[in-house]
Amino acid sequence: MCVLYTSQSRIGNWSVEVGCSVLSGPRGSGLQVQARLDGSEKIWLNGTAEGPCLQSAAGYMNGVSEDVTVVACVGTNGSVTLDVQKRDGSSTDPETLGSVCVGAANQRLRLRAGGCLESLTAVEERIQYLSTRIQTKLLERVKTLQHLLVEFRRQSRDSELLQELSAVPLHVSQHAQALLQHKQGGLLALWQHSPLRRLLTDSLPRLLSLLQHASLLGQQELRRPLATLAGVYQDVKGQRVEALWREAVSLWTDGLMHVLPVLIGNPQLRPLAQAGVTTLSAALDVAGKHANHWVETRLAMALSGVRKRLASAYKFSPSECSVVVSVPLPPLPWSRVSEAGLVEILLEEWLLRPLQTLATVRPTAELYRLKRKMIDSPFKHQALLVADQFVVTFDGHLYELPPSCALLLAQDVSAEPSFTLLRNTDFLLIEMNNSTVTIQHNGQVKANCNHDVTRTFHSDNGVTVRRGSNIVQMSNQNGASVSCDLLLELCSFTLDGWLHGVSTGLLGTNDNESGNDFPLLDGSQAEHLEEFFHSWQMNLDCIKDPGVKEHLPQAATGPPSCDSLFSSPDSPLSSCFRVVDPSRFWSVCKLSSWRAPCRLASAFVHLCRQNYIPLEVPVHCLKA
Repeated sequence: MCVLYTSQSRIGNWSVEVGCSVLSGPRGSGLQVQARLDGSEKIWLNGTAEGPCLQSAAGYMNGVSEDVTVVACVGTNGSVTLDVQKRDGSSTDPETLGSVCVGAANQRLRLRAGGCLESLTAVEERIQYLSTRIQTKLLERVKTLQHLLVEFRRQSRDSELLQELSAVPLHVSQHAQALLQHKQGGLLALWQHSPLRRLLTDSLPRLLSLLQHASLLGQQELRRPLATLAGVYQDVKGQRVEALWREAVSLWTDGLMHVLPVLIGNPQLRPLAQAGVTTLSAALDVAGKHANHWVETRLAMALSGVRKRLASAYKFSPSECSVVVSVPLPPLPWSRVSEAGLVEILLEEWLLRPLQTLATVRPTAELYRLKRKMIDSPFKHQALLVADQFVVTFDGHLYELPPSCALLLAQDVSAEPSFTLLRNTDFLLIEMNNSTVTIQHNGQVKANCNHDVTRTFHSDNGVTVRRGSNIVQMSNQNGASVSCDLLLELCSFTLDGWLHGVSTGLLGTNDNESGNDFPLLDGSQAEHLEEFFHSWQMNLDCIKDPGVKEHLPQAATGPPSCDSLFSSPDSPLSSCFRVVDPSRFWSVCKLSSWRAPCRLASAFVHLCRQNYIPLEVPVHCLKA
């Protein structure tokens, strides 16, 4: 429904038309007020409400239409956006003068704002020009009307009635003239001198620049943490750390020079000893510099995650006139908000829960995490087979294998294949450079089907097999090796760095890309584990067992539970939780048999040792 109200006044060739229209419909409603001068120039102001959006616009048209629009919307996900846009007849797309968007995504509260001072100034200048032009026109017409009224009163001074009738319009025209002459700039002048404009154009940009400088300074200091600490020490103590080191080395070597004449009785050897001390002093100085550089580099790598978080939390670009603030949000249990209240939930999630987390922090685990970040990762890639039941792929995926079927674990896809791993229900078959080794569950090892390996076996093509009391190792000259601990029922398959991306099978592609770790025979990716396992079955007619679960023997002492090993802060494996993620082990363990906890614990300990963390298999698992 649309309702239109108009009123028009005309004096000679001059006309003023004022109108108002109201629009109401199922999608929203709106109101527009407009004025037209002489049938050519038009000024309007409107406001509409449609769905979750409110829109207001002010415009001017004199052949070409120009308008400024403000739009505020609330999204379905709780986000709030505010856009200020300018449009003119010369372009079809509007120009954004300023925008603000606040919303939550991926457990982060994100605020993005943009707007350049030059665009605002250009709009203000255009409004100033148009308002001055319209005021000048209106003032000319008011003066002309006033002149006509004065002339009319002069000619009709003998009529008291005409004098009274013309007095009111004359009084109104005089007030209008005074108003137009006094209020130069009108609302625009109020805006230009308002605190809000000073905040947007001066105070806020200066604050954003200071925050950007602090963020960049913090990131820069984290790139050289030792230099930062040394600078703090110098500011506090007034002495450089390098000078302290050289002074300590000098004192030690001077003391050694005084002791040497006493220790060395032969005078002829003293010059040689003194030269050796001087060389040692220079070597210690060089070693100190290299050690400082190495520690500086390792610490910078360890703190790279902190730098990335700091950089992602605040971004300010003066050239693009934009700022982005991203703050992590705790997972709020919204179902409890109605019961406990939002303030109570925020206090619990932002204050109490971090305090609880801080109370459970284990210094040993944090130390190992820092140590792992400081040490370079090995130039090798490793996958695990655990008790013929579980596998850990090259890229860290953990899953349980189907029983009863022969499965291809890994195979070289290069032009000259150098390895193949096959898991059967009774043995593990390894083929390297045309040499075949089978490792039975009872510990028997055979090479080339008929040669029992008791200690060492060497083939003509560079394959070596070593058998210990509980360890079986096999390797070739191409960089592939297998090591099995028969006591822990754990086999590791290792590929050197130059075999990057040459493997396929259940253990993955060995290319450091976790997203393509479930390849099929045709090179595509499996959509689910059943399809993945079926693709690498050696016997396509293999029928899986219906899945009879193992039950804990009545007389046996129960092994550690999944929770006690992989989620409890008192777990004997907890010192490695900050390096190797225990959640994947816990989730697989909960869905498996009663033997799974200890078998998975062996794999977890092995991965921790690979990451330079000394752990032992829990005692209860060794007894089990």
